[in-house]
Amino acid sequence: MSLSVEQKPDLEFGGFRILRSAERLIGPQGPIKLGNKAMCVLILLAEHPGDLITKEILFSSVWDGTIVSESALTSVIKELRKALGDESRAPRFIESVYGRGYRFLGEVRPAERPAPAVEARPALPTAPQRQPSRRDNPPLVLVAAFNDDAIRQKFPHLAAGLREEVLSGLARFREIRLVADARPDAAPATVSDRDYQLSAMLLPDGDHAKIIVRAKRLGDGRIVWAETMALSETGNAGGVEKIVRRIAGAALPALDEDIVLGLPDETEDLYDRYLIARYRGFHARDHAEARAAAESLEHIIAERPGFGLAYAPLARLYNIDFGYTALGSTGPAERARALELAKTGLAADRANVNAYTALGFCHLWHGEFGLARDILEQALALNPYNPTRLNEVASGMMHLGDFERAHHLFDMSVQLQPHTDDYYLEDRIQLAFHEGKPELIPDLCRRLTRPMMWAGLYEALADEGDLAKGEDSRFAAWLDRIEQRWPGGTPPGHARIEQWIHFHHPMEPANKPAFEARVRAGFAALDE
Repeated sequence: MSLSVEQKPDLEFGGFRILRSAERLIGPQGPIKLGNKAMCVLILLAEHPGDLITKEILFSSVWDGTIVSESALTSVIKELRKALGDESRAPRFIESVYGRGYRFLGEVRPAERPAPAVEARPALPTAPQRQPSRRDNPPLVLVAAFNDDAIRQKFPHLAAGLREEVLSGLARFREIRLVADARPDAAPATVSDRDYQLSAMLLPDGDHAKIIVRAKRLGDGRIVWAETMALSETGNAGGVEKIVRRIAGAALPALDEDIVLGLPDETEDLYDRYLIARYRGFHARDHAEARAAAESLEHIIAERPGFGLAYAPLARLYNIDFGYTALGSTGPAERARALELAKTGLAADRANVNAYTALGFCHLWHGEFGLARDILEQALALNPYNPTRLNEVASGMMHLGDFERAHHLFDMSVQLQPHTDDYYLEDRIQLAFHEGKPELIPDLCRRLTRPMMWAGLYEALADEGDLAKGEDSRFAAWLDRIEQRWPGGTPPGHARIEQWIHFHHPMEPANKPAFEARVRAGFAALDE
């Protein structure tokens, strides 16, 4: 049976007490008057500290699905903040998640132990036993008003319009908490080493204007990213879109890199633990390190099932031999687990674009190409400003045989982040191979900063004359490196490696025969 209001414990937080049966809020100075809707919202938030309570959940739970405007919810939140002495710019209790909902930050404890009972239909995942701290959350990014003093007379609405577009773009990133403040150089009253500010100044540039954008760490004022961009196309919607894409696509990766560089070796903070595990899983030097990263992500998911960010990097490890640190270790069981994780992660957080790309690739691995395309298209629509996710969607389109679309998406990614990495180059090498443009591959390979496993294979397969060299071919050298990295110390044999290559190439059936034939030709040249 479910708990009645009388059976559920009263809640205490920060000197306040919620009396459920009396529907009253008691503060340090005595009773505080609250409306019915405000009390219901407060109880729902306090029952799930640290969790994002979306507007949809609040409307369906508190207003019973009745269609009301968002201003009704905004008014209730203002009423609660006034009652709690809270501030939106530096919240102690109620944090706004721009465009999505609210999160309760205070430490909540029951005023008395509830009688044993089983909830028949919990509205949200059970909160963890360890009360979340403010640092359990993603980094805060405060976007102050754009300074347009120098150009306001000529372009009176440019700064405000650009800022709203930038806020809209940044709101698509699940890896941050976005806070908007209408004052230039605004800053929270208290800051942590995970709090940042994005500011901009608009200046004259001939007959047009330019924008200087910077992101700084609020704790010590250090600039982590800055860029100057011309606004010569301010009257053109495409020009504004280009600027917005550049700011959103370049600033966020810079913040992410800054945070990762400052991570401790060990921590109790959930979000830092996630960042550490994600980073170690992506950059693991050996199988033990990759395994440890996977176990850390599994623990985070067990502790906080609603923490959607942790599922995608874990699914990635299970799909690709733990980041290719243990070749041949991924099989049907791991692929099935990855698919389960990807689906659960998307259900936990449908605004997380990485959950879509992870699920799209899981469908690719399972040969479900129609589903894969649909999910990847949804990822692209959800956030076209994230260069990493754009590369993932482009790679998926390449596997689906849509080479023109893949080219377009790779080009979009470079516009956002011109400094490409080796993973991007490896994908472009693979695309050139499947398109039948082997002449592009040598130059792309020369731009790599380190050997990449699949890039070496495509470079070898693209040169038909080189394959004929047998034991002296690039293919033979690549195969030797693979055999040396195979776990157990015993080479698996050509048949097993050929099977492994195909297992890790989830290609659309129409394009796979040509690739498979080239791989067979490489092995045949060695076996002659």
